[in-house]
Amino acid sequence: MTRPRARMRLGKHLVGRPPWRSLPHGVVVYGEWDPEDRTTYYWEEWELLGYENTDFWVEYDHYTHQVTLYRPVEVHEDLDPRHLREGQQVAVTFGGQQHRLVVGEVGAGTIRHLAGGFTYDLQLGQEVAYAELKGDGVVLSVERFDDRVLDVYLGTVLDAAGQKAHFGRRVAPRRGAGALVAAVLVTAVLGLAGACGPTTETCTPRTVVAADGSTTTEQDCVRRSVFGSGGVGK
Repeated sequence: MTRPRARMRLGKHLVGRPPWRSLPHGVVVYGEWDPEDRTTYYWEEWELLGYENTDFWVEYDHYTHQVTLYRPVEVHEDLDPRHLREGQQVAVTFGGQQHRLVVGEVGAGTIRHLAGGFTYDLQLGQEVAYAELKGDGVVLSVERFDDRVLDVYLGTVLDAAGQKAHFGRRVAPRRGAGALVAAVLVTAVLGLAGACGPTTETCTPRTVVAADGSTTTEQDCVRRSVFGSGGVGK
């Protein structure tokens, strides 16, 4: 199934404990073929406009049913998922500290579904290289969208209590809820709020790779219209 499954709706605010208030702005579903077990695995990523004018992402894995919150983070090292290998040990510096991490997974997901708006120029069928690094209680996700843009995110796995604290509700779908509930969720995800409101500027740190291999970090700021307000979920 290539449709989104998480219990979020584009344009409807998610209100958790202060200061958590976020707005789902776009959702993308990735698929990756595993030749060993001849299965395509899917996961979805929601771009949320959050407090402090920061874009962050929420990932829901269709196979593990795990929900992970990702915040953009600046690292000193030049990390490229295309050059990392599973089991490789990497020293990564961020937040003024160096961490010894292990590459747990590398691959490339293909975009199978898009809805809403993004800070990236995403297209159906586009491949996005990724790597996941773990260690010291840290989860880092490195994603390369094209030859210029390479992003690093600090991840936090959210259980049901964590989801309610951040979003005011459990966003992972109730497993085994039946086809009717799934159909309602799909319809809700695809519906966009039509009301126009004030604009907001959000900024995301990006690592830009030049032709000579040098890297610089810059702020990618986008001014968007804000959807009409939503309510707190159950």
